Amino acid sequence: MPQVRSTTAHIQLAALTANLAALRALLAPKTWIWAAVKGDAYGHGSVRVARALAAAHCDGFAVALVEEGVRLREAGIRIPILCLGGVQREGAAEALSRGLTPVVFVEGDAERIDAVATSPVAIHLKVDTGMGRLGVPLPDWGRFLDRFARFRKLRVEGLMTHFAESESPDPTYTVEQARRYQQALTTARQRGIAPRSRHLCNSGAILTRPELHFDAVRPGILLYGVAPAQELAARIPLAPVMQLSTRVLFVKDLPSGASVSYGRRFVTKRASRIATLPVGYADGYPRVLGGKASVLLQGRRCPVVGTVCMDLCMVDVTDLPQPVEAGDEVVLLGRQGEAEIRAEELAELAGTIPYEILCGFSDRIPRADGDAS
Repeated sequence: MPQVRSTTAHIQLAALTANLAALRALLAPKTWIWAAVKGDAYGHGSVRVARALAAAHCDGFAVALVEEGVRLREAGIRIPILCLGGVQREGAAEALSRGLTPVVFVEGDAERIDAVATSPVAIHLKVDTGMGRLGVPLPDWGRFLDRFARFRKLRVEGLMTHFAESESPDPTYTVEQARRYQQALTTARQRGIAPRSRHLCNSGAILTRPELHFDAVRPGILLYGVAPAQELAARIPLAPVMQLSTRVLFVKDLPSGASVSYGRRFVTKRASRIATLPVGYADGYPRVLGGKASVLLQGRRCPVVGTVCMDLCMVDVTDLPQPVEAGDEVVLLGRQGEAEIRAEELAELAGTIPYEILCGFSDRIPRADGDAS
């Protein structure tokens, strides 16, 4: 059916490709870019984003799940796709049939891939250098490689790890992880494994550790116009890619002393005009933003008042110079006139990180190309 609701996440693809260009300017000319489009491209829409980045000559994509890679293949994406989360028990045959590149860190996955492969398969190995998440633990690395030698159909194309705090102003742990990675690489080479693609750097390390860019990098949040830490924002020109807008659903005049929304957490101290917006926590607009965040109306900030509901939230528009009416445009994330609300701001108010804000906007909100109209 045609779109009915007025709430839309506008995905500004020109900003996306500009961020890719800004990122390329920081890298050596032949550095491969694995663009992270997992989590539905951080909430921006993986197919839309992948098509735009592929047209801008991105080298490959990184997803978490085989299913995410399959979705891109079914949408016509033909460039390499790296499955960061491995193939798990049921995914080996599907991954190979779709031409996905598995990341391997479990011997069982290697066995399954080798068993279903009908020709040599390029894989990337992952070593855990201190993230404590996925990856072969460094003390087990040599034994893992010794056992791995029996898999004749698997060709090690890449060796990767993941940094735990590369955006931190203290580089000590990142440097130590890099040292452990080099140790793992030396161990692999001693066993005749010489990966042509070495990649460690996520968005934080891309900005803070240029000496570790090596053959490839894996940018994520940078592509979507957000620095991994505020103190790094000045190191690269970024343009936010998502703008979330809606339209006023209802306007009501309330007397002094009237309460608004569940729990009566907001009570008017004067005669007030309250606008209700058709956006709530079921859309991914966090409940905790009630009484903290602002939205943009007529190019000015208006406070969110009362408890954010599942489908609705309320804003105080009393001080706006022009009367507010149902149908007026409201920006919850992005720019209106000279005013702007960024994901970093919402994240700080919600006590989280911009990644979660962007990924949290649900599929109840349609994604559309271009600016809000």
